[in-house]
Amino acid sequence: MTTPHRPILSQAQLVEYQSRGYLTLRDRLDRALLQRLTDVTDRLWEAGRMLETPTRHYDLDAAHRPGKPRIRRISSPTELDDVYVEAAFESILGDIAADLVEGAVKFYHAKINFKLPSGGAEIGWHQDWPVFPHTNANLVALSVPLNPSRAGNGCLRTIPGTHRQGPRSHWAAGKYVLNCNASVTADELALAEDSELDPGDIVAHHGLTVHGSGPNLSDAMRTTLIIQYAAADAFAYTAPVIDSRHRNHMVRGQPATHARVEAGSIELPPDFSAGYSSIYSLQGKAS
Repeated sequence: MTTPHRPILSQAQLVEYQSRGYLTLRDRLDRALLQRLTDVTDRLWEAGRMLETPTRHYDLDAAHRPGKPRIRRISSPTELDDVYVEAAFESILGDIAADLVEGAVKFYHAKINFKLPSGGAEIGWHQDWPVFPHTNANLVALSVPLNPSRAGNGCLRTIPGTHRQGPRSHWAAGKYVLNCNASVTADELALAEDSELDPGDIVAHHGLTVHGSGPNLSDAMRTTLIIQYAAADAFAYTAPVIDSRHRNHMVRGQPATHARVEAGSIELPPDFSAGYSSIYSLQGKAS
């Protein structure tokens, strides 16, 4: 049994998302849940301090040392503490996802990204759907900042309207670079918008919306919980980039009995069935 869907968004907000490919919601996450997410995330960070090598859940910067942690990502936090399950499946986030996919919605993956202080890596322009293509592009990612997210610490940047232009190649010269920088025009760059957010805010973006982020030039870490959802009738063509026991579990509504397949040619990513570290690693290898 899934949590009943309680519509959250207004018609104007739905139209904005459909037109622009992303939507910002201010001060919408329950404050008690936000505090618990923050506390548990801090605990998980501390638990990774003494790691010497990456694990299935922890992606580490090359400069990480025991006692001097530089953790870039915690993957599948829903497997590490039930507060993330509550956030993904039971909170307002599930209702927002169902509103935006306009129907039954399932969980695909979750991750906590840490944009490290004093040079935390820039993330190149990319779309989510080409990294994990599904039978249709009705995917939505919800980003939940756990501390202030600003231009100076590498906040999310989005190019509105790009979701209506279809998928872009994330390959270059026969190499998978996990960015579409080469296809982003000067006119598009001029339209890019910063998502400056406070804890409690939520930003949603469509699976084909072009987005990225600058480096963290501040002395404070930027921490963001990201939950990727998919419409119930969207089925992955490829191995998951981040797997968990919760993948494809329903969040709102009932499982689909048919896949909805969008016509067209699909450029596939590499085979990630043997494992995937993070966008930081892949974009770093490509540079």
